[in-house]
Amino acid sequence: KGGQSGTKLALTRLETKIVPREEWAQIFTDGWRLLRDWFYDPKMHGLDWNLMRERYGALVPHVAHRADLDFIFGELGGELNAGHVYVGWGDFPKPKRRDGGLLGAEIAADPSGYFRIARIFPGENWHEGFRSPLTEPGVTVNRGDYILAIDGTSTKGVDNVYRLLENKGGQVVTLLVNGRPDPAGARQENVRTITRETNLRYLDWVSSRREMVDKASNGRIGYIHLPNTAVEGNRELFKHFYPQAGKEALIIDDRYNGGGFIPDRMIELLDRPVLSYWARRGVQPDQTPGFAHQGPKVVLMNGYSASGGDAFPYFFRKRSLGKLIGTRTWGGLIGLSGNPAFVDGGEINVPEFRFFDTEGMWAVENYGVEPDIEVVDLPELVIRGGDPSLEKAVEVLLEELAKTPRKPLVIPVPPDESR
Repeated sequence: KGGQSGTKLALTRLETKIVPREEWAQIFTDGWRLLRDWFYDPKMHGLDWNLMRERYGALVPHVAHRADLDFIFGELGGELNAGHVYVGWGDFPKPKRRDGGLLGAEIAADPSGYFRIARIFPGENWHEGFRSPLTEPGVTVNRGDYILAIDGTSTKGVDNVYRLLENKGGQVVTLLVNGRPDPAGARQENVRTITRETNLRYLDWVSSRREMVDKASNGRIGYIHLPNTAVEGNRELFKHFYPQAGKEALIIDDRYNGGGFIPDRMIELLDRPVLSYWARRGVQPDQTPGFAHQGPKVVLMNGYSASGGDAFPYFFRKRSLGKLIGTRTWGGLIGLSGNPAFVDGGEINVPEFRFFDTEGMWAVENYGVEPDIEVVDLPELVIRGGDPSLEKAVEVLLEELAKTPRKPLVIPVPPDESR
């Protein structure tokens, strides 16, 4: 019935034949063209881009696996000496991952042969990525309890307790739990496992840093960690800035910042000025804006402060908000806007815009941001529970507070309007 208006072509049984070597050759040409046409510098950092096509294209007929082509793209993109030239895997068979179950806890082998819960990581159970299974409503499991069995299998004598949680990620498992290593009087607890504990351990690390700062400063200094300058980093900034805006000083931790968006709005929050105060009867004055921090601040940074994590300390210094402490940042400020992918779903990210300063000079890319005070977080100190950068930050801020203590807010005497 071809030719009739309104008819549809049935595609449910449509098949296509792919010849990998032909597709790989096309993908290589597409990748070379994407870099040529989308890279921020049309002169390709001085490279003869046609020569690059010949040099690396000569390898393409010898590609025996899609991963080989990814390697060639890595070498081709590396010729540009630019950050953010990322290669995304193409289409090739990968084993299906079967996630094991995790409990959000440190579990230790006990001399009894059973396993004991040595620590439970607090979570934020209102969002799935930070859910801590043993702290959820309806679960009564405490630190020090023994896990005697999982789904009916005894843990006694098991070489690795996680063996009993294989292939049980995101599922409800039944734990036999007791306060002593004895099945008598034990109770069953139904627990929905998680597949990653990274976020719980991250929260624990942040909480421990904040406690260190609070103790060392006797509550005078606040602490905020920014994991990136994207959604998560802005969430953490807003979550922790408002309750700590009244602290005398602030430490903003940019270490291990994975970048994301350009962090101008994040800097604006820290740079927010107080415009006025409002006197009220019987209570402390209000201010406008209601939350603004006027005390001294520092930023911590290291070689893993990347992309937006480079820009954040640069902007912090540009606005004269305080000292930078740690080690030089990653040095990657040629940014991405997004570009077409390949026919098989792989990609090569092309940097499209590069940072330069207000004096018209290239900056940060391939170098990073230098600290004002260099502190190396030596592994042998960190593994013993220390945090050299954080400790130096507290020292610096306490010295600043001693030199320029916060002035008390004095309400002026109300005028006599009796005349």
